[in-house]
Amino acid sequence: MSNRERRIRKSQMISPYGVGAIVEFPKETLMHAGLDAWNLAEEQALSDDRLARRLRIRTFYEPAPAPEKDKPGQNIPFVRFPLWHVCPRCRAMKKVEWNTRRRPVCDSDLKPLFNGPSCSSLAKKRQKPIMVPVRFVVICNHGHVVDFPWIEWAHSPKGEKIKKEVQVCDSPKLRLKATGRPGLIGLSVKCENCGASKSLSGATAPETFIDFGCGGERPWLGPEAKEDCKSGVSPRVTHRGATNIYFSKIISSILIPPYSTYVRRKISRPKNWNLINNSIDADGNINEERIKLLSESWEIAFEDLLTAIKDKISGRTQQSNQTEEEYRYEEYKAFKAGKNRKTTDDLNVNPQDLSTYDQDIARYFETIILVEKLTETRVLTGFTRMNPSGSGEVDAARIASLSKQQKDWLPAVRGYGEGIFFTIKQSILDEWSKNKMVLKRIDMLNNRQNTIRTSQGYASREIVPAFVLLHSLAHILINRLSFNCGYGSSSLRERIYCRQESEGKMAGVLIYTSASDSEGTLGGLVRQGQHGRFESVLRQALLDALNCSSDPLCIESEGQGVDALNLAACHACALLPETSCEEGNRLLDRLLLVGMPQQYDVGYFGDLVNNLLSGQPENP
Repeated sequence: MSNRERRIRKSQMISPYGVGAIVEFPKETLMHAGLDAWNLAEEQALSDDRLARRLRIRTFYEPAPAPEKDKPGQNIPFVRFPLWHVCPRCRAMKKVEWNTRRRPVCDSDLKPLFNGPSCSSLAKKRQKPIMVPVRFVVICNHGHVVDFPWIEWAHSPKGEKIKKEVQVCDSPKLRLKATGRPGLIGLSVKCENCGASKSLSGATAPETFIDFGCGGERPWLGPEAKEDCKSGVSPRVTHRGATNIYFSKIISSILIPPYSTYVRRKISRPKNWNLINNSIDADGNINEERIKLLSESWEIAFEDLLTAIKDKISGRTQQSNQTEEEYRYEEYKAFKAGKNRKTTDDLNVNPQDLSTYDQDIARYFETIILVEKLTETRVLTGFTRMNPSGSGEVDAARIASLSKQQKDWLPAVRGYGEGIFFTIKQSILDEWSKNKMVLKRIDMLNNRQNTIRTSQGYASREIVPAFVLLHSLAHILINRLSFNCGYGSSSLRERIYCRQESEGKMAGVLIYTSASDSEGTLGGLVRQGQHGRFESVLRQALLDALNCSSDPLCIESEGQGVDALNLAACHACALLPETSCEEGNRLLDRLLLVGMPQQYDVGYFGDLVNNLLSGQPENP
């Protein structure tokens, strides 16, 4: 098969087709190989010092561009998986060698199920059918994956759990037959040598492979890359294209000064660094007055330039552990301090004057900032199978490795885009968060979420009312913005900034779009944040959230969606494409935005909604 038929966009090599993912190409199925097989070039390197320090690595590398006519490039390495294949003509099965380059052809001497010669007796090689990969594989929740044990399954007793110690015949010849009955009971594997056969009925049951166990196979790293599996959970049979077979663990970061490429490039120029060196005495003390002059000349904020210089002098490559909230707080401050910053090539923010917005809307917000340009780094740090990795800190043992030995770099892509950043009024939020109905609904979500996390071996996680409010607000705005700004909802993403401790409070949302295949976007999203437009978007979004086609079932729900971790939120009103949501479409409740009849105070925007329904402007 030509490479043209195996094309994948660069951004897809991070997600959803990152290392360890099974990719369905038009004529074959392959698995993205580990980082050990990547060929790196310096032009693929990406710089994001802040993120590199948090992940304790040296740098990042983008996937290589595909080779084209008259243009250099590299082929991304893949390995062949699954190894078991079946002939579409005679239904004979064969297991090929690991990473066989050519697609296997059938040379079985089994007679076809219809009249005709066997595949091995066909005169010309081109007449022999090309075998196709089987549909089923076995996965465990520690990221391991292995071919379905067809030989053992065919020879194991019917109605019993499969075990590794199964007596098989001397030379098994397997055939996968379809009887026409619906479901797995209509598929059976038969050994034509000894006559043993068994249908696939029950193969996907949770406990079927508990005695068979997991061998720790990692085919994306090679046939000898097995490790001891300490999962303690029964492996599961799944379809090779099922949604639970691969969950990327992605960490994203917005590039902010002083870590932006603009600042780093400026101080790295030999001429400029000589000027900086003249401001440092023999004891390493920095003359800050001279640095201030340089910052004014180069149009860089003094604090950003000073931090970048100190980092370069100390040569720091690592940073102490930061929580996700602490990491995002730096971005939060960078957005809010945008009025004091000069335009850079990585981040350009334009704070808006709230007095120009309709006051019935502006009273709910502390800031509205148009992010006219942003730069995002998206990094693949690992992946899980069977269950998504979840939010926050995750058991490292469940995250599958991208390489045999830990490397000092990770694969990443850089995206350029635009967005709208806003923060809600903390005084109104504090008062609203004390509402008994609000606290009751949040307790329901917390109890349910932590019961599930504990059963899966994850640490508990407490969410606060502000988080569900911001998350639900981001969803209804994205749904409405997709009608107005020219981008589909799958192109828009949310980034929630929420922390309600006494120090470093955050209550903001960034709704943005970014594209790694082009130098930016078209400005349609930013325009929707301007006064005269944002008010209309918010009002219509709230009215959309007020009425769901699934009401009253949706508005009265006490648990729906994945793991029942949504309250008043469903596909008809608040859910987004999976690429847009940081929480996998969990922890949503539109009732906390708009309230409900006779109880509008439950909604943060309850007074506004009440006045919208009555057709009267709200007095601030």
